Amino acid sequence: MNESSIHALLPALSNFAKCTRGFRCAFIACFSRDIPHEVLNYRLDVGAISYVPRDTQLQATEILKDELTLVVPLKHPLAKRREVDVEDLANETFIGHIVESPFRRRVIELFTRHRTTLNMPIEMPTIESIKRFVQMGMGVAIVPRMCVQWEIERSWMKEVKVRQLSLPRHVYLVSRRGARLPHAAAELMRILRDGE
Repeated sequence: MNESSIHALLPALSNFAKCTRGFRCAFIACFSRDIPHEVLNYRLDVGAISYVPRDTQLQATEILKDELTLVVPLKHPLAKRREVDVEDLANETFIGHIVESPFRRRVIELFTRHRTTLNMPIEMPTIESIKRFVQMGMGVAIVPRMCVQWEIERSWMKEVKVRQLSLPRHVYLVSRRGARLPHAAAELMRILRDGE
């Protein structure tokens, strides 16, 4: 799975760990683009990605719907607002994710379409480091909501809706089509499908 998928799957992984005592399971962080290849080549039993792979030898099962969201530090002036326009963000310092992704490109395109400068002088290697920088007051960020839900619920940062930002994300479990999964992988699939 990639880094953001780990956040989405933590509750299910907790249930999975309780159901599979005695099994050894390794959850490996990979770039999303590499996961289908790793599954096809039997290096992974299943993978979690945010797109449906093109290869017909793979099947994808949707396990989660998510979206991108803007988060700001609690003492930031925007924290008092529920909603903003893209144009309101022209003077903000954004903490970006250095990993290339379709969602990163779509956010950049959104700012370009609205003729608004996306000031992103800081790019971090992980979403965890982005969240820490936001909490430290170093800037604002647009990240998958599932990655910041815990912090928002505990009032460690504030979520602000951007009217023009409508970027739904889906998380899919991919596996080899028709393949018999090992017991542990099949149980993980069941837990995720059933929403446990």
